[in-house]
Amino acid sequence: MKKTLFLIVSLMIFAAVVMPAKAQSGNSPTIEVTGSATINIVPNHITIEIGMEEYFKPVSSGDSVIVKLSEIEKGVRTAFKSARVPDSLIVVADMGNYINRNRSEKFLMAKRLSVCVTSLEQAERISEKLDRKGITSFNITKIDNTDMERYNREGLKAALDAARKKAEFIAENEDVKIIMPIEIVENASNYYDMPAMSNVSFDGGAGIGNMRRIIRRYSVKVKYIFSKD
Repeated sequence: MKKTLFLIVSLMIFAAVVMPAKAQSGNSPTIEVTGSATINIVPNHITIEIGMEEYFKPVSSGDSVIVKLSEIEKGVRTAFKSARVPDSLIVVADMGNYINRNRSEKFLMAKRLSVCVTSLEQAERISEKLDRKGITSFNITKIDNTDMERYNREGLKAALDAARKKAEFIAENEDVKIIMPIEIVENASNYYDMPAMSNVSFDGGAGIGNMRRIIRRYSVKVKYIFSKD
């Protein structure tokens, strides 16, 4: 919403400046160019979900016992603690299960915990410290940066600067002079590029490495008045 207001205000200012110029210059010749920019952003708001399920553990008598969900969760919380994640940030994302009769007639309880960390190093540490027994999934469900509005402004400015440099180059080559922009259009279709991977497999260590950056692309189309004087 802030970005939209920023663009509207900017276009209103340009319109206020340009309208008198158009009236004075009549049908002035124009140059239309595009400008683009790409920003790689390090995420600092990473949501992780860990799935757990009770399982059977063999005992010396040859029988087996169920490892309760509370015991599995205790190990998960210990892994969180090793990555300096406070209990206050741990949220129960889901709880419940269904009877898988191909495995057992006994009902096994399941649960998913969600937590937000500030770096991918924290996520990797949790993965390293987590006991695989009783863990059914380890997913990074969302990556973001809390200062995204600032990056949006920087990216848009870089795209506008690129458009102006292109227009200046063309004007110099054609021996004309750029006067001012009369139209600016943001190409919203290429504005946001989602990460290639939104989830990371628990055993796919390389996946986390591929998600170390948020890629945002910005593109604008700008029309400038130019003069041969």
